[in-house]
Amino acid sequence: MGNASNRRDFIKLLAGIPGAASLLSILKAEAPARSAKASKHPTNVLEPFNYSGVSLLDSMFKTQYSQTRDFYFDISDDDILKGFRQQAGLPAPGEHMGGWCSQTSYVIFGQLLSGMARMAKATGDAAMRDKAVHLMREWSKTISGLNLGHYSYDKTLCGLVDLVEYAGVEEAIPLIGKITEYAMQNLGRIRNPASAEDHSGGRHTGEGEWYTLSENIYRAFLLTGEDKFKMFGDVWRYHHYWGMFTGNTPLELKGLHAYSHVNSLSSAAATYAATGDSEYLKTIINAYDYFQKTQCYATGGFGPSELLVPEDGMLGRSLEDESKAFYGHWPVNNYKNVGRSFETGCGSWAVFKLCRYLMMFTGEARFGDWMEKILYNGIGSALPMWGRGRTFYYSDYRLGGASKQYYNETWPCCSGTYIQAVADYHNIIYFKDAEGLYVNLFVPSEVSWNQQGKQVKVRQETAYPESDATSFMIKMKDKMRFRIRLRVPGWTQNASVELNGAKLEVSCRPGTWIEIERVWAPDDLIAFRIPMQIKLAAVDPQHPRLVAATYGPAVLVQVQDILSDTRPQEFSRSLVPGEKPLAFDSELRSQRSYVPFYRVTYAMPYQMYFLLGK
Repeated sequence: MGNASNRRDFIKLLAGIPGAASLLSILKAEAPARSAKASKHPTNVLEPFNYSGVSLLDSMFKTQYSQTRDFYFDISDDDILKGFRQQAGLPAPGEHMGGWCSQTSYVIFGQLLSGMARMAKATGDAAMRDKAVHLMREWSKTISGLNLGHYSYDKTLCGLVDLVEYAGVEEAIPLIGKITEYAMQNLGRIRNPASAEDHSGGRHTGEGEWYTLSENIYRAFLLTGEDKFKMFGDVWRYHHYWGMFTGNTPLELKGLHAYSHVNSLSSAAATYAATGDSEYLKTIINAYDYFQKTQCYATGGFGPSELLVPEDGMLGRSLEDESKAFYGHWPVNNYKNVGRSFETGCGSWAVFKLCRYLMMFTGEARFGDWMEKILYNGIGSALPMWGRGRTFYYSDYRLGGASKQYYNETWPCCSGTYIQAVADYHNIIYFKDAEGLYVNLFVPSEVSWNQQGKQVKVRQETAYPESDATSFMIKMKDKMRFRIRLRVPGWTQNASVELNGAKLEVSCRPGTWIEIERVWAPDDLIAFRIPMQIKLAAVDPQHPRLVAATYGPAVLVQVQDILSDTRPQEFSRSLVPGEKPLAFDSELRSQRSYVPFYRVTYAMPYQMYFLLGK
């Protein structure tokens, strides 16, 4: 499609292709100096476990994690490094990765480092850590002639910060400084706001997605304490867009690039973390609420054709089979690979980050609802990485039938966020504070932490959402007092809790935490029941009869038989006369079933949304 193709092209431009530096060199502009010493870091209400102390038990998520780990671990280091080495004039064994990484792997290199560092810490995976360190060291030998654009600088910085923060690789700190010095001197600072005509804000200037830079620059500031990172992070604040959610800018989202504008909200969150300015907290809270009301499908996915939509029924019209009504609103030159309802890998990563920030800053349970939808219907429903960079890029929700397919080019942006989003499973199930544990997601897992100087372990066992029950076994040596809080999903009613078989009289209001404070004894058992029922979710107010069926957090799809696997004689015998002349029913298709979207496999026909009668 035109917009995806444009994004691909300028990402490649910014990912190290020779000639990009000359473009960037003419785009310099000075930003007003600000005093980093005026910063006041806010105190988080909740803390994530930062990929430590959480382990996945047997489930679809552990299976996906293991498959993902093995896929990325098996990518040849020489292939990843080949383009860098060639551009530096060094010996370059291996093969070009191809696809979006046909010149260098800058499009995803930093994200590979990031995902590997997070996985290494989450599971104590020394081999994965060694791979990431080797890639960093070999890449560092090639950077004497750095050629980074806004996009490639941002992703590389993220990977290096993560190597320090999660893998303890202190030798990455000088590299963070080196690429940032380069960025300070070479990245253009026109910083045009995105628009329907220029959906990523950089089509003509080479500054695409410049508005996502603040997050990782501020993370470098918080990691190192160096004022230069704070001042450089200030440069990339996206006041035009962020102000839409605080009343400072007219609210006009039509045609903006969807994933990167949700991702930009994490830069607003990092601005709050670095400055303590409540304006930025207000921004992300209001943005969350606005996206839930206007931009999201039942799955939690957003951004048909990677674009944000106006509140005029465009979300519903995007589901039309040929998407004629939708594409008429923006120039689209490429109709291949239709069914671009949600940019799954990247969009899932952006949602996980934003909601994690919101829960950390506010402590509110309601922000876990979007995480949960995306866990089951987004990255948790994605096809596994396959072959040589084959990636599940888009989820397809269209009327008239759809199927899960791999993207037509290898190593796209979603191949970079895929490993990050899957690694994040270890960092979004549980949170903590000084008083105890918060259970955000209901996934088979164990969590261990130090509470008042003593080790506590909680084992969560569940078949959720295929069961409405989950249980928590408390493991520790001696009795002790602390709190356990359980998130009550906003979609449920009449949730209930039992402790050691006896019902607890506690508040179970949807969208809040259940609080249980007591002196816990070893082997205490909490049983949490979260009632589910079939609900119909209209796609938008303008299309009240265009609905998807949900059961708890899972979206259900109608699955059809694949006739191509049927023998001719079997197919012909299956056709039986219907009620009208020349009308036949197929016994092969008479038993259509509804299953969770996450159970749909490659090329299996399904339909998610249905137009009901009056």
